[in-house]
Amino acid sequence: MGIQIISTGSYLPDLIITNDELSNIINTSDHWITSRTGVKQRHIATVETTAELGIRAAEAALERSRIPKEGFDLLVCATMTPNARVPMISSTIKKALKIKNAVAFDINAASSSFVYAISVAFGMMKAFNYKNAIVVGSDTMSQIVDWQDRTTCVLFGDGAGAVVLSRTDRNGIISTCLHNSIDEGNALSCDHALEDTPFYRQETDKGSKLVMDGQSVMRFAIDAFEGAIKAVLYEADKSLDEIKLFIPHQSNSRILKTLSGRMDIPENKLFLNIEKAANTASASIPIALDEAVNLNLVNRGDLILLVAYGGGFSSGAVLLEW
Repeated sequence: MGIQIISTGSYLPDLIITNDELSNIINTSDHWITSRTGVKQRHIATVETTAELGIRAAEAALERSRIPKEGFDLLVCATMTPNARVPMISSTIKKALKIKNAVAFDINAASSSFVYAISVAFGMMKAFNYKNAIVVGSDTMSQIVDWQDRTTCVLFGDGAGAVVLSRTDRNGIISTCLHNSIDEGNALSCDHALEDTPFYRQETDKGSKLVMDGQSVMRFAIDAFEGAIKAVLYEADKSLDEIKLFIPHQSNSRILKTLSGRMDIPENKLFLNIEKAANTASASIPIALDEAVNLNLVNRGDLILLVAYGGGFSSGAVLLEW
């Protein structure tokens, strides 16, 4: 018996902002953005919250799974942009979907969150004999980027993706890897503003927008990607050549192509959709996986490798048989 991804779903907001349109807001251009990031456009939420994006993606995955809602034991939401402190996004999704029996909680490991959530759900399903789980990745990065900082805001977009995990007679998830390095210089951070109280006054000039040292993040990302890929392959006793498709966190095409060249991964095995969806943080891997499935790039028995890195400095990978 294995634990298998049996269905996928995704949702992107209707509003699309192209690089040319973005150049009307900040001092940039389509050439500048494309050459440095690979992004041509991004979807931006105008009315949807992080939870609402997650609900739409989960609905699609649920419908395709054909599993009755009462059959779910677990719901995990990966996000770094919750639209509320309480209730947690997972419980809002659970309520909207009317999934009464599932244990629900959120995970924040920045852009690695979905890989962490899959790994945790996999472990819990084994430990507690759960039969079915939903894992959602949802982020509204447009809410936390500084739209005056052209080095960061051009990278990101909004969206959500989801998968259904089930116990099956196939191998399913073969190995996972989670890791954290120390971000000595706070190269990727976003402070959370606190309210003053009679007992506490926040004395800081820091804002509540995403701040990134791109060069430091890039150096970490390439090493983290390579380390995570090697770790899950080693644990599973598999080789790079056996992998049918690599689905990385859609962070930056320069980073991903550098990784591809460094590890001799053929570009046709590296699935990228950053050009049209940008970096959607926790949502990027499940959105890309859903697109790959819909394009019939994934077939039963194929080995698929999901790999991510994020703030904190977090990283991880999941190796699975489709």
